[in-house]
Amino acid sequence: MVSVDNPRLRPGQRLALERWTQALAAGSRSELVVVPVGYGKTIIGVGSFAIAAAGGHADACLYLTPTDVLRTQVYHGLERALEVLDARLDVRKYLAENATLHRAAANRANVIVATYQQVAAAPQRYAKLCARQRVHLVCDEAHHLGERGQWAAALRALPVATTMLLSATPVRLDREPLAGARYVPAEDGEGLVIDPLVHVTMRQAWREGRILKRLAMQMKDYAVELRSADGEIYTFTASEMAELPDFDQRCVRQQLRWNDDYVQPLVREFARTLERKRALAPGQHQGLVFAATTAHAEHLARVFARHHPGLRCAVVHSGDELPAAEAEQRLRDFHAGRYDVLIQVRKASEGFDAPTVSVLLKLDAVFSREPVIQQLGRGLRYNHNLPEAQNVLHVFIGRDPRLAPIIDHLEREAALPAIPGQRDRDEPRQEVEAAHAEAEHVAGGPEDHAIPEIVDVVEAGDAVLDETGRLIEGQQLTMFGIPAPPPPAPRAAAPVAPAPAPVQREVIDLQAELQEAIDYCKTWTSRAARERAKRFGTRENHFAVLNAAYARETGQRGTLSTAADYRRKGDWMKRKYLELLG
Repeated sequence: MVSVDNPRLRPGQRLALERWTQALAAGSRSELVVVPVGYGKTIIGVGSFAIAAAGGHADACLYLTPTDVLRTQVYHGLERALEVLDARLDVRKYLAENATLHRAAANRANVIVATYQQVAAAPQRYAKLCARQRVHLVCDEAHHLGERGQWAAALRALPVATTMLLSATPVRLDREPLAGARYVPAEDGEGLVIDPLVHVTMRQAWREGRILKRLAMQMKDYAVELRSADGEIYTFTASEMAELPDFDQRCVRQQLRWNDDYVQPLVREFARTLERKRALAPGQHQGLVFAATTAHAEHLARVFARHHPGLRCAVVHSGDELPAAEAEQRLRDFHAGRYDVLIQVRKASEGFDAPTVSVLLKLDAVFSREPVIQQLGRGLRYNHNLPEAQNVLHVFIGRDPRLAPIIDHLEREAALPAIPGQRDRDEPRQEVEAAHAEAEHVAGGPEDHAIPEIVDVVEAGDAVLDETGRLIEGQQLTMFGIPAPPPPAPRAAAPVAPAPAPVQREVIDLQAELQEAIDYCKTWTSRAARERAKRFGTRENHFAVLNAAYARETGQRGTLSTAADYRRKGDWMKRKYLELLG
């Protein structure tokens, strides 16, 4: 059971768990909770299972994430979540691997953490797992689940009892509805709006404090000299680009991303800021770069290597040149601090949690409000290893007219936009197509349409939205309407109340327990096989002989599943080894 009166719960967490309890009692079996990055979705996800279990709705939890890194973070964060929840729930947790999924049931796991990719790769195995007991499904970063996507289709086939969807931004760039989420008609009758169980806005998170970093955005302007399709030369600034025809804008933006006079000043400011922060707090600051294409990402890596060789950079993308396993390893290495800068293409824009990311460089083509806020969220998560004054996200970006509505959002945080009704969903996704087309190399337009060409680019000043919420250039802003926090006033120490008695709970790490038993079994099997080889020569396969002898003597045949199985076999091999020693 979960105590929703626990003072360690944030207001939004408490409200989500209260409403989830009410929803279950009212007959609902699937709900969506929207909270900003860093708000503690894992606590809500684990709490939703504890409530479903206490109400007799579920016996086990399948907790899904979009990436392997997040899967590991959730797995190791379960104990902390239970502590915050003050939950009376014993947990036998298992980190899923598809090839050994049968071990989860054999070891009586009641919390299984996996990725959407794993379920999509082996839907029948997970369906069989869910059919054995009443399963509560938690879908982290649920905005990855488009209604017509492969992941959502795999999840629909799972026979689960209850579902909790969690997301920071429940609006997809393609405007597809989220699978399993509830929608209602918009007030103006145009389209549908999502109807979450609870929606904690970024504005609320700012007010609560110690959830999000402050934001300092530097928008670098440029004077651009352009030769038009007709051969005419004229000059404009990047902030005036909206006055160009649409095709010319697309060509100019694409060329700017590859122009050294445009890229190097942004990279320079990004690198200097990151190096300054790293010197102030070693190991607590990293940088994230949003590139437009795989070739663009590799180009930016060369720019960093040439001008800032002291920064260790990694490139991740989903291109054919980089195997998925290598990309995942680079992401893990970045999280482990082995890289200072991650240059990525659509691999860390969503579902990527790294409190140490405190400097962003945006050089991709995405400028829609929700995706950009999602990108900013990759670095907005509060770093509790740093004092509040150092919890600032520095963002570097070229000045662009498309920034205006995003800056406006940072001031007002408008309501979530509607998605098209069912009849309109099959229309072309113009926003997605425009962003992707702009990111690609503009090889040519229509046959009778020449391409405008950039002749020269020169820095033309900066606009800075600093961490106090002030946009330097005359316009005054606050961050989500919340002014910068004043410095804390000195105060007398509060009397220390006696700590409450800890809740008695047990969390068993089945993965660690199983691996320890497997290693024990392997060690003594190897020792016994080596000793037998000394005694009888090398013409036999001594591993096979020992395994066959174990099966005959114990009746244990087939694949071992539990830690107890591996320990018993390890004990048997140890005895054989000692017998062979004489």
